Amino acid sequence: MSEDQDVPKQPPKEETAAETGQQDSTISRSDAKPTNMEVHHHPNVERKNFKEYFLEFIMIFLAVTMGFFAENIREHFVNKEKENQYIKSFYEDLSNDERNLPALIESIRYSQLIPGDSLPSLLSNASTTTRANNIYRFFRLMIRQQGIGVFVTSRTIEQLKNAGEMRLITNKQIADNLVDYYKDIAFVADLQQYLGAMKGDLLKGSRPLLNSFDYDKVSDSLDHIVDPPATLYLRSTNADIINDCLLDISNIKGLSRGVSQMIIGIKRKAGNIKQLIHSKYEIEN
Repeated sequence: MSEDQDVPKQPPKEETAAETGQQDSTISRSDAKPTNMEVHHHPNVERKNFKEYFLEFIMIFLAVTMGFFAENIREHFVNKEKENQYIKSFYEDLSNDERNLPALIESIRYSQLIPGDSLPSLLSNASTTTRANNIYRFFRLMIRQQGIGVFVTSRTIEQLKNAGEMRLITNKQIADNLVDYYKDIAFVADLQQYLGAMKGDLLKGSRPLLNSFDYDKVSDSLDHIVDPPATLYLRSTNADIINDCLLDISNIKGLSRGVSQMIIGIKRKAGNIKQLIHSKYEIEN
C-alpha cells in the first residue's frame, strides 16, 4: 500500500455563515456603484449698490408726488368750475332782488308810512257820527305786513351754507360783501318780526274803537283793502284808547321808515355786488 493511500483525506472546510455574509457584504460594497445625488445650487443674486436704491426711491417719490399734484390740479379745476357756477347763480339772485325789492319798499310806504302820517289827524277829529272809512282802511293796512323773505332770492346762499362750500368763493371782497348783504336781510327780517308784535298790540288796542261789521267791509273777496261805498262809523272815540293807539301807530311808523331805508340800502348793495362780480368774473349781463 502506498503512502498516499495511508494518509486520510480531510473533508473540505465549510464556510460559516458569518464568513459568507462578510464576503457578500464585501463584494456588495465593492461592486455597488455610487448613485447621483441631486444638489440645489442657489442663484447668484447680484446685490444693488446705493445709487440703484436711491434711483428707485427717486422714481417712486416722483410717481407719488406727480399723482398728488395731478389730483390737486383736478380738484382745483373742479372747484373753479363750482365757483363760477355759484357766482353766476349769485348774480342771478341779486338781479332778482333788485327787481323785487322796490315792490316791498312801495308796500311799506303805502301800508305803513301813509297811514302812519294820516291816522293821527283823522283820529283826533273823529266822532261816532262822522264818516270813518279812511280810519278803517288805514287801521287794516297798518296791521298787515309783507316779509322781506318773499322779495329776496336766497337759493344760492342756502346751497352754500348747507354744503359748507362758502370757501369756494375765492375773491375775499366779494365773499365778504355777500356775507354782509345776507346779514342785512336777516336783520330786516328780525325787525319785521318785532313790527309784527307791535301791530298785534295796535290791533288789540283799536278794537274798542271799531265796529266789526264795518271793519269787515274794507276787505274784498280777494283780501284787498278797498273803500266801500257804504259810510262807516266808529264805535267809540274814547280819548285814552285813541291816545294808546296813536302811540302804537307812531312806533310802527318810525320803525317802518327805518326798515324801508335799510331795504333801499340792500337794493343798492345788490347792485354794487353785481358790478364787483362783473369786474372779477366773466358774467354776461
